[in-house]
Amino acid sequence: MWLDNASREVVERFWRRCGEIEPFPRNLERSISLALPLTLVKLPHLKLHGIESWLEYRGASFHFNCRSRAVRGCIIAYGGQGLIFVDGADPDDERGFTVAHEVGHFLVDYLLVRETALSKFGQKIIEVLDGLRLPSVTERVHALLIGTPLGVYTDLMERDEASTLSRSGVWEIEDRADRVALALLAPPEEVLSEANTSAASFEQREALMVSTLIDRFGLPRAVAIPYSRALLESIERGPSWVESLGLK
Repeated sequence: MWLDNASREVVERFWRRCGEIEPFPRNLERSISLALPLTLVKLPHLKLHGIESWLEYRGASFHFNCRSRAVRGCIIAYGGQGLIFVDGADPDDERGFTVAHEVGHFLVDYLLVRETALSKFGQKIIEVLDGLRLPSVTERVHALLIGTPLGVYTDLMERDEASTLSRSGVWEIEDRADRVALALLAPPEEVLSEANTSAASFEQREALMVSTLIDRFGLPRAVAIPYSRALLESIERGPSWVESLGLK
């Protein structure tokens, strides 16, 4: 299964909260404003110290526990709300995937586990989740089991992360945020219904799929290439054993 049940549910709930389905290609900006307590901030040539300065100027004291460096994107969440920072100088396609990636983290790694903790302990757990009091032994053990982030939640998308995806293959990576991002921007069932997968050779099928993912769904090439291979393999239209050996 491409998405686990919990991730599939958060994607479906995202669109229900929107009240409308965004047409392709999607940048998610309007949809986020309708569905989630998230604010999108675009800063040119995004660096960690730039994010810290932006927050400090607005009266929020926050510091990353690492040296400043350039990043594609970042999410900071607290109190059930969040800020997504993206590099405003990036091309539209790369910036769009960064936004979707960080939304995936907010939905799956922050909001979902927060809601799970609330359903387990009730409203009293909010003070623990927001770092306002220490958890009891029972709460601490349960938080470890479900991976609930306590206090401020952050995630960084590094500058070279897209090339990492290209090497490892989007489909197989364990990070559910990438799968959620793809489900939001280019759902596999939509892609497969529009792409031409009938070409005789895998090279031709892959080229057509990549073209569809870029032109119709707006994905960056570094993501479209491994995703296209994964989609073709999922419908048994991947490379033949002869093509895999480079004999054809």
